Amino acid sequence: MSNKFSVIIATYNCEEYLRQAIESVLAQTFTDYEFIVVDDGSTDGTQGIIQSYGPRIKYIRQENQGSEMAYKTGVSHASGEYMAFLDSDDLFLPNALATYDKIIRQLESPPLIIGAMQRFFQNEDVDMDSGCVNDDAEVFIYRDYLSKDVGIGLSQSRILMHKTLFDQVYGLLKRSKPCYLNDYDLLLQAGIYGPCIIVKSPVTVAYRQHEKQGSRQIEKMSQGVLYLLHSVWQGKCSGGRSRFFDKCAYLGGPVYEWSSKAFKIKRPGLAFKIIINGWLMLLAAVLKKIAIMFRCPAKALIIT
Repeated sequence: MSNKFSVIIATYNCEEYLRQAIESVLAQTFTDYEFIVVDDGSTDGTQGIIQSYGPRIKYIRQENQGSEMAYKTGVSHASGEYMAFLDSDDLFLPNALATYDKIIRQLESPPLIIGAMQRFFQNEDVDMDSGCVNDDAEVFIYRDYLSKDVGIGLSQSRILMHKTLFDQVYGLLKRSKPCYLNDYDLLLQAGIYGPCIIVKSPVTVAYRQHEKQGSRQIEKMSQGVLYLLHSVWQGKCSGGRSRFFDKCAYLGGPVYEWSSKAFKIKRPGLAFKIIINGWLMLLAAVLKKIAIMFRCPAKALIIT
């Protein structure tokens, strides 16, 4: 019998935070899940930490291929109905899976749910009691992810996706190398499928900010942005060139963010390359924001 959720952690040399991430999953109030941790070729004490939990974790080790491929490996070994992703430096709040289950049951099994996230720095304490499981859930419902009109900070740890959707969008994708912005890529590929639920409350994920996190590797992230821009320009993402404007608007944020960061590290050539390839995305993002200003915003639905 399959589980409701497959919780998948992809990790690489993150022994400092990994145990906290694992403990946050094992502390879930909803227990119908399997737990998979994919070690992407770590050279520190990661293996020992994972194995210390015994059969509570399905442990998979592979050669280093990047987090995107590690998550794909995890999904290929998963039997759950929904895939719940968690980066190894982030935390699930105890109510996360229970909140997702409540939404799934009451909203007829949407294929994509984006959890609510709070940020914390390095080794700060996180209020793990925030968003009690018995509280109401407040959500936005959209036709699909590309139709949303609320801004959110994106992280792989916020994404809950039906396994059939994950298999569908990545089963059709053919490419020779992974994308470093795998969370943006995953939602670009799945963004035309819906409905999509965005959780406003309670908080389900705590996102840790620290000096070693992958998002601080500006060179690699910038290459990821360029890859996604190429995918949209060439119509090589899900749906081809359909919803072209919405896909452009979706990438406007990453174009602005990573070109700005490239300037900050004194890489103007890289910054201009992003801007030249992403000028239409910046324009589309601005136009979409203006259009949102002149229409009624989406109203949150309360799920009791």
